[in-house]
Amino acid sequence: MFEKEKTYFPKTKDPQCQLKWNWSTLWLNEGATNSCHRCLKIPIDPDNFDDFHNLPHKIKEREIMLSGKWPTVENGGSGHCNHCKKVEDVGGTSDRMNMLKMPNQVPPEMANNPLATSVTPKILEIFMNDTCNMKCTYCGPKESSRWKSELRKHGHLTDPDGVPLHDFHVMPKNKNQRLFLEKTKDWLLRNAHTLSRLHLLGGETFYQSELDEMLDTLEKVKAKHLEVNIVSNLMVKEERFTSVIERIKRLLKDRRIGRFDLTASIDGWGPEAEYARTGLKCDHFEKLFSHAVNQKWMTLHTNQTITAMTVKSIPTFVEKVKEYRKQNPKISIRAGALTGQPYLHPATFGSAFWESDLEAILAAWPQDTEQDHAQKNEMKGVFDSITNTAPDEKMVKFFKHYLDQLDKRRNTNWREVLPYLDI
Repeated sequence: MFEKEKTYFPKTKDPQCQLKWNWSTLWLNEGATNSCHRCLKIPIDPDNFDDFHNLPHKIKEREIMLSGKWPTVENGGSGHCNHCKKVEDVGGTSDRMNMLKMPNQVPPEMANNPLATSVTPKILEIFMNDTCNMKCTYCGPKESSRWKSELRKHGHLTDPDGVPLHDFHVMPKNKNQRLFLEKTKDWLLRNAHTLSRLHLLGGETFYQSELDEMLDTLEKVKAKHLEVNIVSNLMVKEERFTSVIERIKRLLKDRRIGRFDLTASIDGWGPEAEYARTGLKCDHFEKLFSHAVNQKWMTLHTNQTITAMTVKSIPTFVEKVKEYRKQNPKISIRAGALTGQPYLHPATFGSAFWESDLEAILAAWPQDTEQDHAQKNEMKGVFDSITNTAPDEKMVKFFKHYLDQLDKRRNTNWREVLPYLDI
């Protein structure tokens, strides 16, 4: 953020969420948008593209929050804010609470009218395409072309009763994907200077031709306060990685943008992490991450998706990041609970199963910055949300059946890597 003074979201009532007002995600492959990664995706109107941030559904959920209610189904909403509600109901720190602490991301309309519901986005996140070189166990065909190829070869996945899983069938790309990309680039040419952050994701972002088109677009704007964030698994060829990084460095030098963030997606360290994120090789990840650590002009983040498969490997990864911080103290550690596929969530095995692991994670977690404290509380909140839960036998059976199917297709063996989960 480049503002000299910090301006915070003008919340009038709980449970208002800054994300509902300042954030829009565009899923170009699906022709959809939402205003939080946990929330309902709604179709984009190709004939009214510029209103993607103020579609009727988004405005309605803002109005529900302004009335002091969660946008649950009972209150006339979609019910997709239940993750944060559940965390807060047990006294934990939710995504919503942490986002309210983020300054200088307030839509300009709210300066004069804190009750405004039709507003300008400050953060735009773009999932450009599904081209990917990995097939993480908790991902699927909507976000990964490798997943699509596997399903085409081996057929659908099933639940333990043999019923095909709804989220694991190959859907064609939205027929307007290319049109949405062109409209997004046009919108950026006209509005990039109004954004505080622009997030570019995939699939694997560095492998997508759309990334080059986005950089072409940014070379034509003057958005000296814009922070651009690329999310990557870092399992890309070194030559491609370094060439893109140098191109972005030129954007900064030419004052086309104001800051560059690289977010490295990794959930832990070692065999558990490599199993959870099929295609990850920790040695290659570390090679590119080390290169990024030495680029002191960029801001570097790590982002973890918390699943049952990688909880025990988190302390090792946190310690590794703390070592890198000796070279570059600006590295942040971020984490969030899995969305979807509940059988892979730590809750499947009950709260008592993870007590010692949570203690080890919290003991390892750095406390050097305000963000460290916030992320530590959010990590704790994930486990607080499953306090006093018992192992779910049905979900444990689902967990085993699901990974058994993947193992047959991928020549892997979860029982060798994760023997403590074979209960």
